[in-house]
Amino acid sequence: MKSMILTNPLGLLALLGIPAVILIHFFQRQAKVVPISTLFLLEQTQRESTSGRRFDRLTHSVPLWLQLLMVLLLTWFLVEPRYQKAASTQQVAIVLDSSASMSVFKEKLSTSLADKLPDLQGPATRLQLYLLESDAAAPVLYTGDEIDDLIAVIDEWNPTAGAIDPTASLRLARSRIRREGILIYCTDEPLAEDDSLPFDTQLMAVGESRQNLGFTGLAFDDETGAWQATVRNYSDERATRTWEVEFPDGSRSEARELALEPNALTTLSGTFPEGVEHITVRLEEDAFQLDDVLPIVRPQPKTLAFWSLLPPKFRDFQSRFLSFFPLLESTNDASLADLALSAYDPLMPELPETNSVITINETARSRKYLAGGIVAEPHALMEGLNWQALQARETVPFTVLETDNVLLWQGTRPLIVLRELAATEETGRATQHLIFNFDLNLSNALKLPSTVILLHRFTSGILADKVAFEARNTETGQPLTLASNPGLPLSLQFPEGELAASALPSSASLQAPKEPGFYQIAQDGEVLLNASAYFADTREADLRNCASADRVSPLSAAAIDINTEEDHLWPIWIGLTMAALLTAWAYSKQRKEAEVAEPSATAA
Repeated sequence: MKSMILTNPLGLLALLGIPAVILIHFFQRQAKVVPISTLFLLEQTQRESTSGRRFDRLTHSVPLWLQLLMVLLLTWFLVEPRYQKAASTQQVAIVLDSSASMSVFKEKLSTSLADKLPDLQGPATRLQLYLLESDAAAPVLYTGDEIDDLIAVIDEWNPTAGAIDPTASLRLARSRIRREGILIYCTDEPLAEDDSLPFDTQLMAVGESRQNLGFTGLAFDDETGAWQATVRNYSDERATRTWEVEFPDGSRSEARELALEPNALTTLSGTFPEGVEHITVRLEEDAFQLDDVLPIVRPQPKTLAFWSLLPPKFRDFQSRFLSFFPLLESTNDASLADLALSAYDPLMPELPETNSVITINETARSRKYLAGGIVAEPHALMEGLNWQALQARETVPFTVLETDNVLLWQGTRPLIVLRELAATEETGRATQHLIFNFDLNLSNALKLPSTVILLHRFTSGILADKVAFEARNTETGQPLTLASNPGLPLSLQFPEGELAASALPSSASLQAPKEPGFYQIAQDGEVLLNASAYFADTREADLRNCASADRVSPLSAAAIDINTEEDHLWPIWIGLTMAALLTAWAYSKQRKEAEVAEPSATAA
């Protein structure tokens, strides 16, 4: 049986005509006095009013029932009834705020949607549901027509992202449903009354103001190796928690109490026990649990094996270079060197087989200073550097190839050159050579900040490209840069040995896990990165502005028109109403004429 919906509830006011008609019929006109000569008719006469128009008993009459019928027919026409279509579908798309703070209000979100969604089906025979996240890159969470299944997906959903603009996801969700479909954005912090969401999106906020205390950052003392964790109280009240340190063998330190004033910060610190490479600092759990745990690994950065081929005259340059870059380790084995410092010799022009920084070794000191304008070429190594104060003397020139990148010119002379050589069968690896086409000792280059920055950029690039083990601490979801061998897949592993992905996309698109914990990235069975991920998004940890709001409106008229069909018998109801009106009028007229004719007959 088709269900029916009344699209104009105000039409029901027409039913007030029924008591009005009945009330009118309770009033009777004054009876006429007609003198007659006989009394036998008195027993047959009905008692009539003698006092004129007054409230009396309801008298049964044909006009009464016709008028009541007219009121009912007119009411039916005015309410504009519509009937459910046999195969109608109401589409509802729900976009969930993926920010981490929503994890606190998942239970309330499930309850609110379970209460709201059944009413949104309206007159349609079927409810089509879509569930998405505000992160447009995330897959669709649910597509189907079962509310219970959608709620079950939400219960398993684990939001961990930072603040994110939902516009892209709202656009995608609107494209999945018709224009008449309902689009809802669920979040924990309502918008201002004057603000609105795009694509006719309706808002459902399920947040509540909560107190939270958690970790916000991690630092290390380079001299002592001690870790320092920052804790913040995100509330307007004094908060007290306990904290402890958990070790790899499962043992824990004694719990200590931590008290923080409103909006205050404090620092917890400690050291790694001998032979321990990672620990976990835990706070007493509260409503927001992501920032209650701080996994820490002992940092171990990559280093460059350094090899020097400089003559003694460049000893000052070498010592300065080593002081600029503490991640250099000296080696006497050229085959193990990642970076070499070398002086160019025209008699032996071969470059080192490894990455190198090369300067001209000029023996004649009577050379004049180079003249001409200094111009830097656009290159990442030269971006933002000012070389106008550089003064260099003429030297034996370095042979520049057409394939070389000239970074700096003075007049027509290349001053700084970058040579990049692809890997060959002999060397087995690609190399880069930064060549100063002048004698650094016969210039003021080492006094210029631009030289230090250039050397730092060049050395940091070589370090970043080196495929080697390192240990570091990262934030959850942080993009990762990791050097790896091309052509071999990467794998993400957790300490338990669970393989998170057999082949990660590429080192250029790596991200730290979205939940706090330890993880490793390996390639071909060799661990390249041993790391921890900790939550430190202060915007998501502050729950004081969370609140509830329900701005989901009922079905639109357009949705009702699509899912229902109008009453095609309305012309019949109009015709019946007019017929009842004319019949009542004719009957009343006939009765009036009869009453007028009756006195005339009596007089005769």
